[in-house]
Amino acid sequence: MELLNEAPARVWRLLIPSSHWMFPDEVPKDELIFHYRDHIYFVNSDGSVLSMPKPAGCDLLDLGTLLEYLATSDETFDFDDAGQFDYGFVLKRMGYIVPVKQKAKKATYQIHIINTALPKTLASRYELKNVHFVFALYHALMRCHELNEKTNWEYEHEVKSIEMVESAPSGKVQLNL
Repeated sequence: MELLNEAPARVWRLLIPSSHWMFPDEVPKDELIFHYRDHIYFVNSDGSVLSMPKPAGCDLLDLGTLLEYLATSDETFDFDDAGQFDYGFVLKRMGYIVPVKQKAKKATYQIHIINTALPKTLASRYELKNVHFVFALYHALMRCHELNEKTNWEYEHEVKSIEMVESAPSGKVQLNL
């Protein structure tokens, strides 16, 4: 699956179970609103992410009221304003845990990461064996975050693609770097 030019909301939809999406029929396809633990996250079409604490009675709110809460909340956190631009910052702050009980079959995935600031430099490729796609995606996004951090945020590493190499029998997770 090519991910480099995929809309950020699509990547988030791959990570976050649909049971956590809010107002899926009212929010444009290139945006996403979801709840996770005690916060609500707003993914904009440009990839920027805002979060705010889940208001009381959140399940009873309509989209307009929720957006009003976002606009008036003193506790809104804007990741871009904080200089936190990659998925890893958001995933760490939200305390994201990859769902472990998934119906999807495990497989071996090859992950391809590139440095978008210097695309002709050495790319990173590795395989994860016997994992679910969501785990492979999470791992790749966190690897990008780690690579960005190692370059002191001067470069931007992104997941170019995640390809299933083969279906895997159940067993232990293996990481081949």
